Amino acid sequence: MTDKKTIDLAEQFESLTIKKEMKLLAYKASHSKLYFKEIMDEFEKTLLQAILDKYDYNISKISLDIKLHRNTISAKMKKLNIKEKKKKAR
Repeated sequence: MTDKKTIDLAEQFESLTIKKEMKLLAYKASHSKLYFKEIMDEFEKTLLQAILDKYDYNISKISLDIKLHRNTISAKMKKLNIKEKKKKAR
């Protein structure tokens, strides 16, 4: 779930293209003390979590819309330690 501060910051960057936003993030990441793998894993996890939230964890729909096989999505979730959303009891 995205917090209010993150949403506010996102709105400030609304006029930027995704490419320009990525350049800003890359600049900040290159000046951090994190290793390349940590940066890439964090980006992948953050992106995948946002997509899962957007589609309410419907992996089949995600697979169709982002053109990534559902098994690949599930494998990435496992690799990045993202838990499946618990189904509500009826």
